[in-house]
Amino acid sequence: MKASKLGILSAAIASICCLGPFVLILLGLGSLGIGAAIGKYHWYFIAAALLLLTFAWGSYLKKKRACDLKACKMENKKITLFTLIISTLIVAIFVTLNIYTYVVQKDFTDKRTKAGLIETRTVVIPVEGMTCFTCELAVSSAIKKVKGVVTAKASAKEGKARVEYDPSKTSIEQLVEAINKTGYKASLIRNTNDINNGNEIKDF
Repeated sequence: MKASKLGILSAAIASICCLGPFVLILLGLGSLGIGAAIGKYHWYFIAAALLLLTFAWGSYLKKKRACDLKACKMENKKITLFTLIISTLIVAIFVTLNIYTYVVQKDFTDKRTKAGLIETRTVVIPVEGMTCFTCELAVSSAIKKVKGVVTAKASAKEGKARVEYDPSKTSIEQLVEAINKTGYKASLIRNTNDINNGNEIKDF
């Protein structure tokens, strides 16, 4: 396979684990759970993308070196180089997003707040299936569409969503329903294992 095609393939693989679930949600197919299933293997996608990109650059440099030795003109040299640079940037962006999600991003704190003169409540809901920045964005966006929600922030690292809401306009059940419609799994079930593992819904 040509270096340019390998580069394009690496960029596509790097982006599918993050953009794929988000696109499915925009198309109204989030509830199928395909995005969450893809997200479970996001590090494999990233590793495959980096491997393909390495092969792409190796193929390009090998061909360039051969042409330099033979003093021949390399076919589509500029186009191939441009494609590889763009592909590298795309892969780098998604690698950075994953690192930010799990390493740089700070954990959120649980605290009760007030939005203006409205008394609000804050709930922390366990969410399964989030693996990267776009997963967090999808979950947060879905929650914010619920009437009565003041703020919403999801964390793939924590596997939770923190929501500040007006209890007179919405309920935890509605928040959980909104999350589940994205294909990620939130639950109201409280059992001994959940409590022992710190995975219970916290409302305060």
